[in-house]
Amino acid sequence: MKYKYITQETIDSGGKNITSPEMFAEARVYNMEAAKNYSRLQRVHRIFNIWMVVQFFVLIYKVWIIMMSTQASDLADKTGTPWWRIGLCAVCFVVYVGLIIYFVYIKGCHERFVLLLISLPVLSFGWFMMTLPAMNFILGWYYTKVHDELSKELGYPSFARLNVTTVNSDADNLSNLTYDSIREKINRDHPHDGTFL
Repeated sequence: MKYKYITQETIDSGGKNITSPEMFAEARVYNMEAAKNYSRLQRVHRIFNIWMVVQFFVLIYKVWIIMMSTQASDLADKTGTPWWRIGLCAVCFVVYVGLIIYFVYIKGCHERFVLLLISLPVLSFGWFMMTLPAMNFILGWYYTKVHDELSKELGYPSFARLNVTTVNSDADNLSNLTYDSIREKINRDHPHDGTFL
């Protein structure tokens, strides 16, 4: 949305002195939009981070299933999953966790192709694990899409809400506040003959 009275400098200052109904209506709309945009930004962060943690548990569960099936087959004297494959899965799991922590949490990378590439070690568990790289790709795309849309909005990325004041003065901050502007405000708010000023 385009704003007439509100700029990024106004948002950075944290407040706006309202001198007309149009300015008040615009500040009110901006505050509602900022709250909505901030909520959307937090929602995409939560979804992304929850998925990053959940997939670790999915992989741990899969390693545990492979190990349990191997132990059961050893006890029954049957052919099970070879130990070299279990070792390969364990190494790939550690590599995958390291790559996710480094690229996503340390470097802050959310690029979908990078997420897809660093997810490829999970394929050592089997082709059925292709859903993890696919989900990482989709979530990376969604994360980037939301950020690109919100980056065009005023107030990105913090979407701080304005503290609206209604001082009937032309002074927008304390450095512009003068004795004359205070006297004009008093005359407007409390009309008198001006003898005590």
